[in-house]
Amino acid sequence: MKGKWTIGAQLSTSHSSPDALGLDRVLEAVERVRSVIDLDLLIVGSREAPEIFRGMCAPRRPVGEVFLWYNVLSDIDEMEDSDLVVNWKGERSRGWGGWAERGAEVNETFRFVCPNNPAPRRRTIRRLGELLGRYSFAGVFLDKIRFPSPANGLDVALSCFCDYYRRAATAVDLDLGAVIKVIEDRAIDVQTSAAPGDDGGARSWIEALAAANPLLSRFLRFRTDSITRVVQAAHEEVGRLGRRIALDLFSPCLAQLVGQDYRLLSQRCVWAKPMTYRVAQGPAGLRLEIPALVEGVARLFNVDEARILDWAVRNVSGFDYDTLRQTRETAVPLPVIRTDLDAAIRAMHPVPVYFGLELVSHPGVVDITPELVRDMVSAGRAADASGLIISWDLMHAPMDGIRALAAAI
Repeated sequence: MKGKWTIGAQLSTSHSSPDALGLDRVLEAVERVRSVIDLDLLIVGSREAPEIFRGMCAPRRPVGEVFLWYNVLSDIDEMEDSDLVVNWKGERSRGWGGWAERGAEVNETFRFVCPNNPAPRRRTIRRLGELLGRYSFAGVFLDKIRFPSPANGLDVALSCFCDYYRRAATAVDLDLGAVIKVIEDRAIDVQTSAAPGDDGGARSWIEALAAANPLLSRFLRFRTDSITRVVQAAHEEVGRLGRRIALDLFSPCLAQLVGQDYRLLSQRCVWAKPMTYRVAQGPAGLRLEIPALVEGVARLFNVDEARILDWAVRNVSGFDYDTLRQTRETAVPLPVIRTDLDAAIRAMHPVPVYFGLELVSHPGVVDITPELVRDMVSAGRAADASGLIISWDLMHAPMDGIRALAAAI
């Protein structure tokens, strides 16, 4: 590791009951952590909490640099059913019910709006401008800048096919009807190999798959272009207000599947955080997302899981025949995480990468131990990351994990 790491933390106003989130309690939580480890930046949101937002932006704020945590395409204000993505069967986004199933006090559904639907796109950008005009945050941390993920079900992850999306696709001569037929007919060639990419480095598994399926390649590119346009609109609005943008991104092994192109997005942010979550069984957590993808492909394309595993070993860097079992039973193996951190840092260069360190306790979703914290710090050091973000909620961060982090860095 070169030089001092930047250490940040996310503080959620959406993962606790509003009654449990007074400014005094939030300040106590921040000071408790700061008594053990220095914090360079704080990310606060996503639900508006005026007292907390004002306190965190005050001249005597507890951390020098504070960013607004803002959801762009999911769980946005005034979201309507007609805004939601539509899958290839014509069904709207169902979201992820895991929080409710576990009895958590979490205001988060993971129902996504279509990035090509102008009404929610205008509303979410306008709302972003309003919040930055109301509170003196140093910048904004954009979250949920993507399509639904395998955790929402593979049918939904392959969105969108709404009328707005179809019109936008037609404008670039992409026939979504033909894409639907490919899915219906299971007409995707999986006889691919991880040959070198255009830059001489190894292709990602999704690039290898797309290379053998030209229509799929165009569909995936249109999705990343759609997400990039939304980020660009946010970038312009935030820049107009003299603020900066940081990005919350899917871990690279799945980023392209949800419409995120690290290289394109790197041009629109001052730093980025890949969600390198090994243990969490919630959306963006690889322990949920990787098995959900495998199971979704097996069901949708009627492919035996053993065949998928064979393909993954050939095409996914860091993946071996025991990876899926270990992921399901305990955590994503460290070789996969190290590979993803390396990929994120290469793709974002020279933009700093602060990897996401899941350091939170939500029973039934994630419980982090000091050993897991130390393992991730070691992986980040090996990749030469620029820092880390304590994710995803300082209000639920166990102090034994914070102390383990302080000792490890």
